[in-house]
Amino acid sequence: MPCWTGTPHPDRPAADVPVLVLRLEFAPRGALGPVAERRLVRRVQTELDRGFGAEVPALLDARGGFAVAPHGTEVPEGLLAALREVTGPGVRLAGALAPDGAGVPHASYVAAEIVRVARACGRPPGAHRLDDVLLEYHLSRPSDGSDRIAALLAPLADRPDLVETLRVHLEQRQDRRATARLLGLHPNSVDNRLARAAELTGLDLGAPRDAALALAALLLTAAGPR
Repeated sequence: MPCWTGTPHPDRPAADVPVLVLRLEFAPRGALGPVAERRLVRRVQTELDRGFGAEVPALLDARGGFAVAPHGTEVPEGLLAALREVTGPGVRLAGALAPDGAGVPHASYVAAEIVRVARACGRPPGAHRLDDVLLEYHLSRPSDGSDRIAALLAPLADRPDLVETLRVHLEQRQDRRATARLLGLHPNSVDNRLARAAELTGLDLGAPRDAALALAALLLTAAGPR
C-alpha cells in the first residue's frame, strides 16, 4: 500500500494531516438506488474505521470520496482488499499529506489528481502513488501550451480505436506484443493502427520527443474533467 504523497513536517509530525481519496468504479453513476447507496457508504466507512483502528471522518457516496486519516498513520496493508470485498475490484486509492487543516483541500486535490491520471493512462484499479505516475502527472498539468498539445490528437477524434491503441502502446512502453495481447489484436494490426495514427497526427512515435508529446496529449484530452 502506498505511503502518503508529500513530505512530513520534520519538527511537528502531528501537524501533518493524511488525506485519502477513494474512487469506486464498480457501476455507472446513478446505478444504485438510495437505500443501496447508503448501505454501501456505511460498509465503506466501516472498513475505513476498522482499517485505521479509529473513527475516520469521511465524505463518501457511491462513487467514492475522501477521508481524513489519523495523524502518523500509513494506509493499512489490508484496506484495499477489504474495500474490494465490499465494492468489487474497481477501487482506486491515493493519499496525500496536508501540512495542517487548512491544507486539506489541496491534499485532497493532489490525491484525486493522482487517481485521475492513473486511470487516464490505463493503470488498473488499485493503490496509486505519485511516484507511479510522476511523468504522466507532470505532463498532464495545464500550461500555456496545453491546448496546442491536446490539438495534436484532433485528427483522431473519430477514431477511438486508434486513440486506445496509442494509449495502451505508450503505457506498455511501446511493446507491440504486449499491446496486442491487451487489446486482443495481432501485432501486425497494432502496427497498422499505430502507422495510421502517425500518418494522421504527424507524430513519429519512435522519437522520444514525439512519444512524450503523444502521452501529454492523451492525458490532457482523455483524462476527463478536473
